[in-house]
Amino acid sequence: MLVKDMLIATEGKLINGDKNINIKNYIVDSREDTKDSFYIPLLGEKVDGHKFILDCVKNNIIGFYINKNYTEKSKIIEESLKNNPNIVIIEVNDTLEALYKSAVYNRNIHKDIPVVAITGSVGKSTTRQMIYSVVNQVKNTLVTYKNFNGYIGLSLMILKLDKQDICILEAGIDRFGEMEELSKLLLPDIAVVTVIGTAHIEKFKTQENIFNQKMHVVDDLRGINTLVINDSDKFLSTLKNKENKFNLVCYNEKEATDIKILPDGITFKTKIYGKEEDIKINTLGNHNISNALAAIKVGELLKISAEKIKKGLYEYRNMNGRMQIIKLKDNITVIDDTYNASFDSMKSGIISINEIEGNKIAVLGDMLQLGDHTQKIHEDVGKLFETVKYNEVITYGNDSKSISDIAKNFVEKSMHFSDMKELKEYLINEIKSNDIVYFKASNAMNFSELVKYIVDNY
Repeated sequence: MLVKDMLIATEGKLINGDKNINIKNYIVDSREDTKDSFYIPLLGEKVDGHKFILDCVKNNIIGFYINKNYTEKSKIIEESLKNNPNIVIIEVNDTLEALYKSAVYNRNIHKDIPVVAITGSVGKSTTRQMIYSVVNQVKNTLVTYKNFNGYIGLSLMILKLDKQDICILEAGIDRFGEMEELSKLLLPDIAVVTVIGTAHIEKFKTQENIFNQKMHVVDDLRGINTLVINDSDKFLSTLKNKENKFNLVCYNEKEATDIKILPDGITFKTKIYGKEEDIKINTLGNHNISNALAAIKVGELLKISAEKIKKGLYEYRNMNGRMQIIKLKDNITVIDDTYNASFDSMKSGIISINEIEGNKIAVLGDMLQLGDHTQKIHEDVGKLFETVKYNEVITYGNDSKSISDIAKNFVEKSMHFSDMKELKEYLINEIKSNDIVYFKASNAMNFSELVKYIVDNY
């Protein structure tokens, strides 16, 4: 975006620099690659990004926003100009607001680029990446980077809109009103909603509230004007009985037949453009069938050939921490599903791994941000082991003890740990030839480090 457009978007004041410079990269983290980037200092819970402006200047940023009320504004401007007389400096009322407004402005400049927005309580990232793998077969595609799916992250992604053919973006929320802001930012042509679960229920209180907030993703639908939903979800299915201002496309796992669980993935049959096709996805978890079906629906809406859709799904590979299969010596299989956890994703993972024959061990940690529902939801996970066949359940944390306390009634062995070192030592000694070990917990439980330890030391 041109500096002069940024000034219009933010109603900012140009302190220094050329209005006609075209800025293509924006960062909010001073630890990222700063060369030729525009730095946007944000006020965090612990640190004010303004403190790192001069570090970024020394590392060759092209410019930065600065809050007009920042106490050391004059000093930063003076030192910046000494280092680089041509640096772009824009004074704004609020840097976070300036980030969002800049992105909204850039989206409106590039309205011709279709956006596919993916949201839901579970499966957003996997569905997003499957859609990307399909669409990228034929189009120059911008896709969400890492977990840039909220107010800040999506603003940064939209600022990358330039000459792409299409954009596949994930939208996540953790507060009331956020999806309304994201909808104005995204202006999606297609929206996909995977499922309404219990993620962030601590803040939203009820699943009904989560549903109502997520559905604001359709507020600014345009262009293709289509919502794609998993109609096996009890909340999303209610949309079929309403008069909607958008086109509605539904999918659910019943559309998949002849499902076969393989050691390295899943095969199934489903229809694409009305003709039955054989599909292979190289990932485990029956829930990934639904994610693949969502990708197929988006592929059809974008008129991508059946062969390209199938190829895209086949070439999809799980991201780290999402049902990632790791083979160790002695035919041990580690399944790393540690990216995050809610009741729905943990339940789905446990049931999916149950389909694999062998000695199965579930290593589970706390699910966070559940508020008053915390104990019940962990107990409900424990009850799942009555209906699946696992040999051992191992838990770690505070809340997950409820899982192992109930699971001990249904498995040969159930253990709980509150010390990570003891858990690591136990697992190294406990895991044996041919075992299948499934790891799942909320991201803050640091189970990714636990998996790495097992992989490195077994």
